Amino acid sequence: MTKKGKKIWRIVGSILFWGAVVAYLVWAFTLREHTQQGRRIERMEVIVRDSLESGFISAATIFNLVDEAGESPIGKRVDSLDLAKINRLVEEFCFTARAITYVDYNNTLTVELTQREPLLRVCTDNGYDFYLTQGLYVLPIEPLASPNLPVVSGRIDFPFGTTFRGDLREWLLGEEKKYKDCYNFLCKLINFVILTETSPSYEGKIVQIVATPSKTKAPRGEFDEPHFELIPRYGDYIVEIGSLEDIKAKLYRWSRFSEAQVVDMSAGGRLNVEYEGQALWKAPQTPKKKK
Repeated sequence: MTKKGKKIWRIVGSILFWGAVVAYLVWAFTLREHTQQGRRIERMEVIVRDSLESGFISAATIFNLVDEAGESPIGKRVDSLDLAKINRLVEEFCFTARAITYVDYNNTLTVELTQREPLLRVCTDNGYDFYLTQGLYVLPIEPLASPNLPVVSGRIDFPFGTTFRGDLREWLLGEEKKYKDCYNFLCKLINFVILTETSPSYEGKIVQIVATPSKTKAPRGEFDEPHFELIPRYGDYIVEIGSLEDIKAKLYRWSRFSEAQVVDMSAGGRLNVEYEGQALWKAPQTPKKKK
């Protein structure tokens, strides 16, 4: 066979080979499409990655959420499902941080999600009662969950309503940024709670954080940042810290004073550490004896 003939046969062989490959791929794709169209969802599974830590979302919660929206996948064909819509529905649930939805080859639709983690509870005298996350997301109180969180009580005049739920960063830092002072206050409150909950020196030593009116009123239209008192776990007294500025120094003055044991702090009283370099103790008044 001449060189020219061999070259022609190589070309023909190459064309036949790649033609067979393309034909196989087309056949496999068509078969897969027919198989997919015939598949139906047999079960739905919900995986809550951090359910033991938070307990705000259960599998039943997500099942009910999907059912009530008319998006139950059971019995539906795989190619008719809108996975993005189901995933969006789950992520719009206030306690969901992130979710991913997929279908496996066992005809199971799976939703994997993680929960938002509340950092503290705000429960004030003027009607506010919600969980707050580190990312300033306001969550409703969940009666079936009982997280062990620091509680901020007293009175705080927030610029948003008592029924607000959602992302406070978007609300407070809108186009006009008119509530930036409230945003800064909440950031300081978050940092204070993180400090007292993670520092070995203060972890578990505070039972309640009480907001009190500040001694100086804010200008009209601005957020009136409250002052704070702390109720310690041990001892029958109150710690006055004032604002949340220089909080590390104030907590240090409290710690040094209590360690010095110069007074009996188990019999009631008030300790003021608001001012630099001072720790002022005010003993409880003894009732006067009747004559």
